[in-house]
Amino acid sequence: MIDPRRLRPLALGADEVRRLLPHRPPLLLVDAVTAFSPEVPALRAMKEISAAEPVFAGHFPGFPVWPGVYTVEGLAQACALCGALQDGPAQTALLAAVNVKLLRPARAGDRLDYLVAHTHQVDALHRFEVEAAVGGQAVASGTLTLAMQAAK
Repeated sequence: MIDPRRLRPLALGADEVRRLLPHRPPLLLVDAVTAFSPEVPALRAMKEISAAEPVFAGHFPGFPVWPGVYTVEGLAQACALCGALQDGPAQTALLAAVNVKLLRPARAGDRLDYLVAHTHQVDALHRFEVEAAVGGQAVASGTLTLAMQAAK
C-alpha cells in the first residue's frame, strides 16, 4: 500500500464528491476527499458514520454495526473518485472484482478513512490496493477491480 505521507492534502467536500460520483444518499458512502497524489495515483477519503444512517434501523437495532458491504462499496467509490480526479469525471466505474478482507467491525459514530492506490490497468479494468481504517486501525484491506470507461 502507498505511504499516505506521499499524498498531497486536498479538500473536496460533499458538493465536489457529488459532482464527481453519480451516487446519492443513502448509498453515497464518501463524505470528503482529504488527500490525492496524481503521480501514483492514490487518494484518501472519509465517511463519518452517523447513528442516524438508515441502515442501522435493521443492522442491528440496539447494536449499530456498519455493514461490511458498505465499507467495500465506500472503498469502490473512493477508487472511482481517484479515477475521476486522474482522468476527469466523465466516466462510468463499475465494481468488477472484490478481494477484500473485513478485519473488524465499524460502528455508528466512527470515522471511516479510505486509502486507495491504483496499481495497474488492463484495457478498461483498473486494479486498486485498498484499505479502510477507523482510528488508525484497519477494518478492511485488499484489492478492488473496477471497470472504468468514458461515459457516453
